[in-house]
Amino acid sequence: MEFAVTASFEGDLQVVATQGDLDVHAAPQLSSILMPLVQPGSKVVIEMSRTPFMDSSGLAAIVEAGAKARDVDGYLCLAAPGDRVGKVLEITGVDTLIDVFDSLESAQLGR
Repeated sequence: MEFAVTASFEGDLQVVATQGDLDVHAAPQLSSILMPLVQPGSKVVIEMSRTPFMDSSGLAAIVEAGAKARDVDGYLCLAAPGDRVGKVLEITGVDTLIDVFDSLESAQLGR
């Protein structure tokens, strides 16, 4: 499945939805959409329900955006990662650095 990423507003949240494997080939595409959205006071959620796989490059893109959000007093969280992606977040400890919600609705209510 080819990777795709879209960005939209839902209330005060900027929703970045990913689809397909988030790997070394897709990570730059995610970063090019995500990084400009992370601004002072911004609230960004990455909706990952259609992303079945993520490698270290995808993880690095998310961690970089999370660090930028903290640096500029913004907010970044993840919503609806599948089991495999969720396991990567847990094993690497990223789930302790970036809030992870079960669904987009939970992310909207959680912040």
